[in-house]
Amino acid sequence: MINEVRMTNLFLQALDGKTKRTFAYTCGDMKIGDSSFISPMKNDFIAARAVRNQMHTINEIDLYNVDCYMVNGETGNQMIEWVKKAIATNSLLVILFHGVGGGNALDVSLPAHREVLQYLKQNEIDIWIAPMVEVAEYVKKYQSQLNKITE
Repeated sequence: MINEVRMTNLFLQALDGKTKRTFAYTCGDMKIGDSSFISPMKNDFIAARAVRNQMHTINEIDLYNVDCYMVNGETGNQMIEWVKKAIATNSLLVILFHGVGGGNALDVSLPAHREVLQYLKQNEIDIWIAPMVEVAEYVKKYQSQLNKITE
């Protein structure tokens, strides 16, 4: 698995020139058999996404076990409530979409997807929306500075 992931990273780098990436645990599986495979790959990724419906403040985030809310038929209002909770608690909210508008068993309707996107756009002054790589870099820098202060 580790060799395949590293080969894929090299292939992707050849395509886009990027050297920093995040990883998503397939179906939330963090082990092969009884062995964790992320530890030997921590230098290959800045962060890895898990699949628990949880939010954490910046000082609580485990970059190699970043939680997310997986969408499976939720309404726009339900997803908007997640966003409101993240704002109220000043927490990271990662939303995982497998499919939008059909074609996947884990799906969200186009109207629900559009509704949450419109809400995000209407409130973009209060919400930071960024690629996971950017978020992970920010969290890593913040936590590093926090650790220096507390030492």
